[in-house]
Amino acid sequence: MKILLTGAAGFLGSYLLKEFIKRNHKIIIIKRSSSDNFRIKKEILKTKVYDIDKCKTADIFSQNKDIDLIVHTATDYGRKGGSFLDVFKTNVSMPLELLDFAVKNKVKRFINTGTVLPLTDDKINRNYAISKQQFLQCLKEYSKDIDIANLSFDYIYGPYENKIKFLPFLIDNCMKNVHSLSLSPCKQKRDFIYIDDVIAAYIKIIAVSDCGFKEYDAGFGKYQSLKAAVLKIKRITKTKTQFNFGAIAYRRAEPMETKTNPKSLSALGWKPKVSFEDGIKEIIKLEYAK
Repeated sequence: MKILLTGAAGFLGSYLLKEFIKRNHKIIIIKRSSSDNFRIKKEILKTKVYDIDKCKTADIFSQNKDIDLIVHTATDYGRKGGSFLDVFKTNVSMPLELLDFAVKNKVKRFINTGTVLPLTDDKINRNYAISKQQFLQCLKEYSKDIDIANLSFDYIYGPYENKIKFLPFLIDNCMKNVHSLSLSPCKQKRDFIYIDDVIAAYIKIIAVSDCGFKEYDAGFGKYQSLKAAVLKIKRITKTKTQFNFGAIAYRRAEPMETKTNPKSLSALGWKPKVSFEDGIKEIIKLEYAK
């Protein structure tokens, strides 16, 4: 297939790009000119690249008439103090323009990366959640003209993730045996899902030929507290680091619990294969093996 992929320089997008190339698909990627391409240095040479801030969306489609599938992973979490307008442009305006051109150019399918964050929960990043929900409504409207799948998950993790994220930050400090870490009470519950299982979910969805609109959640449908995750990582790394639970307050807009329902994906024959403990061990093996 010829696949148009957004967010290819990001954590999730980079893994998808590598998997698509391995499967001999022809790949077009959309990114920003300012994107850090360290994850895809080799792969980017095997793709057709468009910097979305330097080209018109119309040109992408006029120069590539036979796109079969669009996979949208680019997102703005609104964590850097940006305005709602900034978040809206990335999470609604840009993909909506892609979706509209996809319909006009008879692209067969559009797979969106959604969120399990509930808009009704006050303890969430509302700019992000609102924008994702708005685009979800757009997807439903367009589904009469193009096959659409919306894949959501709770907490995705894996090797070579940004060290500012909670699990990579925690693993890194444990491996360095820092003296102590100040943490929140860590009572938040998450459905952790390893990157390989998420990529397998995308591949399963791509193989589906159903028409219309479909929603899927990738996860175990089971949850553990961040504190439980921290203690498992402590045991796996055999760190001497001391954890001061409750030393800092919860972040603003921090959901205490989210929900995933993998039933629809399970019906396709997908199920997560990597346990949390095995996922952490794989990260350590790939990133810290001497």
